[in-house]
Amino acid sequence: FLRASAMALLVAAAALAPPGAQARSCRASRLSAPVAMRSTPKVPYKFPGMDEATWISIYSRMYRERILLLSQDIDDDFANQMIATLLYLESEDSKSPAAMYFNVGGGVMKAGLAVHDTMRMMPYEFQTVNMGMCAQVAAFLVAAGTKGKRFALPNARFRMENPTIEPMYDNEGKPRTRIMQATEMRLEVAEVLRDKRRVLEGFSSATGRSAEQLEQDFKRDFYLDANEALQYGLVDRLLLPGAKREGAEKGEI
Repeated sequence: FLRASAMALLVAAAALAPPGAQARSCRASRLSAPVAMRSTPKVPYKFPGMDEATWISIYSRMYRERILLLSQDIDDDFANQMIATLLYLESEDSKSPAAMYFNVGGGVMKAGLAVHDTMRMMPYEFQTVNMGMCAQVAAFLVAAGTKGKRFALPNARFRMENPTIEPMYDNEGKPRTRIMQATEMRLEVAEVLRDKRRVLEGFSSATGRSAEQLEQDFKRDFYLDANEALQYGLVDRLLLPGAKREGAEKGEI
């Protein structure tokens, strides 16, 4: 009887509450409900010398086939993971090419330059593919692939951005105000301009465009769709099905 009375009181209170309060209560319950974490897909793989297959991360399985998927902003930690993987692939087989698939919204310029320099050191070739959006240093890495093996999907986009002063963050990941003297600011700006010069030199080598022309283009950030990137020299071919492929190679799509 007491339980039934309590339930009746709760129902009556909910009915008498204003609509806004009910909505806020529903939103609060949804926000407080536990959210299922996305797990990394796993696939079966039989290691050499083993009788039975074991389940491993799909990314680890792709690494075994020399396929690297870059699908997050390139920060220092992620760059170190990529560098370690490239070095391991060299020790395992220094001749077979590696494929790098990109869908990256940006990243830290110096971290991307570290990956770029490691790619240049490796004795094997790189196939690079822009699957969706490649911004800032990610666009630079796609263009740094082996010439003739740089691709883009038809709906891919490139966002060409100038290097900027990287913001500082606190322990909680929130932006922190940087207090600098004029001399420190001048040094920071000089370093950003040095990074820009490095990037433009790399784009010049990758696209065949002069540094002066690239300097003019990079006065403002700009976007390129897949066909524009092909004409610009960032990629060598669009990955299209069937009969359209030949025209894409010629830049006619």
